[in-house]
Amino acid sequence: MVIASPWRRLMASLIDGLILVPLSFLLMALAGINPLAQTTTFVQDLLFNWIPSWAYYVIFTALYGATPGKMALGLKVVRTDGQPVDWLTAFMREVVGKTLSTLPLLLGYLWAFFHPRRQAWHDLIADTLVVRPGQAHALPVKSSTH
Repeated sequence: MVIASPWRRLMASLIDGLILVPLSFLLMALAGINPLAQTTTFVQDLLFNWIPSWAYYVIFTALYGATPGKMALGLKVVRTDGQPVDWLTAFMREVVGKTLSTLPLLLGYLWAFFHPRRQAWHDLIADTLVVRPGQAHALPVKSSTH
């Protein structure tokens, strides 16, 4: 396993966005809301953007260890011990962690560019890594603290 670069992770996120934005627009259209013609409310954003996005990320991460964007780029989310992510870990990473990573001007995401194991805040909160499985170790997956 090779720890994934922040750039590859960003590209995976953009692919996921290409799925999630049309999904949000479809959900709003089904509810009779035109997001291009009107400003959405907090509740509408919560119902048609945030909750579907959180569900998408948690479900794909818990079931497959990767969203479609990560799958397309050969990435996988694992716990720092190399084991698969469970539902609680996926929730902590994708909902709690990514919310905290986003709030201070995306600082939690930028952290991955400077962290030695390329972990963003949501990875540190959930004790996860994003890796490219099947490749030789380039960076240690589990740091030894003994």
